[in-house]
Amino acid sequence: MKRLLTAAAVLGFTVLASGSVAAQEVVSRSPIQFGVMGGATIPVSDAKDFLKTGWNAGALLNFGFANGPVALRIDGSWNQMNYKDFSPVKLRLIDATADAVFSLGSKSPAQFYLIGGAGVYNFKNTGSNDNFDFSSNSTTKFGLNGGVGVKFTAGSVSPFVEARYHYVFSGDNFSNGNNNNPKFQMIPISVGLTF
Repeated sequence: MKRLLTAAAVLGFTVLASGSVAAQEVVSRSPIQFGVMGGATIPVSDAKDFLKTGWNAGALLNFGFANGPVALRIDGSWNQMNYKDFSPVKLRLIDATADAVFSLGSKSPAQFYLIGGAGVYNFKNTGSNDNFDFSSNSTTKFGLNGGVGVKFTAGSVSPFVEARYHYVFSGDNFSNGNNNNPKFQMIPISVGLTF
């Protein structure tokens, strides 16, 4: 009888301890996470002909699903690139995107993910060169994005690195006069933290 009671007590303490550890893990990883990011913005296609590599900074909200590999993410970022021929004139691009995030693999400390979605992109030229003011009214366009990343789990904080390709339907604004190519393209490479 004593052995049975001892075994029941050990089993009960084991279940309680494992439940407590699981509860602590759930508390430390909220389904809603805030994050910050920043890095380099690389213009591609026609944009690389007249823009230099610039920088980006932004913030995000990540909405995860319990025990699921898919999450939703809303983010906004500020991208700034200098023109090659009109220094110090700059292109300021602010974007706001809504994306699906697909985590790949197991719950290892380093986890790869795919990200993709749609958003809005606001363009504005700022600055002057040779007494000519290049500042313009801003214009807002629709675009798509997709990319890859890797995140590292370190308690309640998760550092990440990602690269995303943005394709903006910009009309004739950034097509170098080529009406058959009405788009703006860039690849921001960012590092960040989610909490």
